[in-house]
Amino acid sequence: MIHDDDASKRKANAYALKISPNGSGDATVPISPPSPQLKAAAEKDMSGLMAAAAHATVPTWATMVMMVSLIFGGCCANVFALEAIIKEQPTAGPLITFAQFVLCALFTLPHFLSFSAGPRALFLSPRAIPLRSWLIYTSFFVTVNMLNNWAFAYRISVPLHIILRSGGPVASMIVGCIFNGKRYSRGQMLAVAMLTMGVVAAALADAQAKGKSIEMSGQDTAMMTTATGFTILALAMVLSAFQGIYADRLYATYGRDHWKEALFYSHTLSLPLFLTSYPQLSSQWRVVSSTPSLLSTFPQGGSSDVASTAMGNTAFSVLATVQKHAPVQLALDKLPIQVAFLIMNALTQYLCIRGVHLLSAKSSSLTVTVVLNVRKLVSLLLSIYLFGNHLGSGVLVGAVLVFVGGGLYGFEGARLRKATKKAR
Repeated sequence: MIHDDDASKRKANAYALKISPNGSGDATVPISPPSPQLKAAAEKDMSGLMAAAAHATVPTWATMVMMVSLIFGGCCANVFALEAIIKEQPTAGPLITFAQFVLCALFTLPHFLSFSAGPRALFLSPRAIPLRSWLIYTSFFVTVNMLNNWAFAYRISVPLHIILRSGGPVASMIVGCIFNGKRYSRGQMLAVAMLTMGVVAAALADAQAKGKSIEMSGQDTAMMTTATGFTILALAMVLSAFQGIYADRLYATYGRDHWKEALFYSHTLSLPLFLTSYPQLSSQWRVVSSTPSLLSTFPQGGSSDVASTAMGNTAFSVLATVQKHAPVQLALDKLPIQVAFLIMNALTQYLCIRGVHLLSAKSSSLTVTVVLNVRKLVSLLLSIYLFGNHLGSGVLVGAVLVFVGGGLYGFEGARLRKATKKAR
């Protein structure tokens, strides 16, 4: 039995215990006080636990804000740079894709470079997911990106491109039902029906508007060209759905904390595939690099006012202000305007896709769907505002149906997840 009711003795020796063995009497057992080193270690452990607890709560919101900022800031700026190129060079899709992949591969390479791995491993650190799996994933990834950018050569405007790609959940649901045996609620099916109607309405309205703007003799050709663009985008959405299913299986097997590895290998392994397109890439680069210099877009006389063109935006207003300095003028005079947009597009694409991969690793696919659909809506509005794009009433109705359907699809999925957790 332990007695600790004598206050005076506790003060005299706080580390002495009185023990009554078998009730026969008390025996005092002295206990050595903890050493200063032990106290310091205990305090360190406690502070470490408190820091870990803070890290588990506060940075969660900070990380979420960072991911959303990367997605909205990077992706929206990327759409601006993309449209600035496509309006002048509609066939520059392959060059845009190549520039994006090269820059992303270079930016992610330092995370995996390891000289200790040796030349047999190409000086790359060990992978968490086998190379064969990344090869399959990359084949989906590069094909989808090439098809999406190739569609611009077939009279698909950037706003319509955004709307049609927002119909991704339609393809995901169909592929999921057929190949994964997934079942969906009535709310999700209603959302997909709205998405389908929106995509069809936007596509038909845009095609009809283009047909009216062309002479009757060329109307059939114009309709066929636009229909080819729609077919390319539809194929890209189906392949993207298969890519999502394959990625889910990889993450289910190896864990979801390998988004950097996915980002690096999906872009790096794609680069050799561009060798077959070298003549086309070279031709497109010559056209892009022969455009007027960035300095020529500013009025003479040192005015900071930018001409009221598609380039009259905040970024060019800042450049117009700083271009008075001689070194800046020299750099702007040597840099072609379309090359500047190409660099801007590649940089912002890296920020955008980094945010998407990080969001995919930290949250559910439904959350990603909602965030990306909202982002596409913002990109569409910016495209209309910055470039003066005019959308007919049919396209606008289709856009509303697409984005409302996408939001409903995501929120319905979140509701079902909560119901499943409560049932457990």
